[in-house]
Amino acid sequence: MDLFEEYRKQQAWRNWPHYLQHVPFKSSDVVIDLGCSVGGMSSLLASEVKQVVGIDINRSFIDFCQQHQSANQTFIHSDFDSIDYQALGEINGVWASFSLSYLSNPLEYLTKLHAIIQPGGWVAVLDVASFISANLSLDSAFYDKVRQFELQSAQSGIYDFDFGDKMQLMLQQVGFEIGYVDNDVTDLELNFLGAARADVILGWSARLKRIQKLRQLLGGDYCSFCSDLLANLQSPQHQQRGCVKYVIAKKAE
Repeated sequence: MDLFEEYRKQQAWRNWPHYLQHVPFKSSDVVIDLGCSVGGMSSLLASEVKQVVGIDINRSFIDFCQQHQSANQTFIHSDFDSIDYQALGEINGVWASFSLSYLSNPLEYLTKLHAIIQPGGWVAVLDVASFISANLSLDSAFYDKVRQFELQSAQSGIYDFDFGDKMQLMLQQVGFEIGYVDNDVTDLELNFLGAARADVILGWSARLKRIQKLRQLLGGDYCSFCSDLLANLQSPQHQQRGCVKYVIAKKAE
């Protein structure tokens, strides 16, 4: 399974319509979808607002989205910092799902977002917190090493496995007003009770093949770790441990 196919399959595991229930958008809004992936949320937003601009650094994702875009959708191949946001016109809303955790300095970027969003506009952020270790059994022999790996990844600026725990405070720090918070979002792949579906296990197996730095850390134990994690995901005793968070914030009028 390649990365494109992984992300296409993941769309079925996200409850996108549920998230939209809480977003204070207007039909006249121009909205940015940061890290639009294969365009699942972009399409839903396009049915509710005036214009959607999807941004992603993955060329194949953007090519796919452009082939399927509606009249009020635009897709741009770029990293977030290289975009000329002023050229996009007045921006009323920003959607960011599982994307800001890749930034080395998300606080700086959120400061930029606050500046470009129109007064009364909104930002909705969905992200993870310790989602590998949170899907391991707490008594796993690998738990402590994996948790330390997650913490060190954030410190090095590579990927913040704990961004979900930090985003509410960051949004407040840059001047947004918090409107809605869900600190235990149910997600069929990342945060759920009981045994995972077979297609979800295939998705996790594909993800584990991509985490090269964790493979390097665990060395010859990596296969045993993968077996341990997948076994826990398939266990009826698997616990939902609050590792997907959702925050909506507004810019003052």
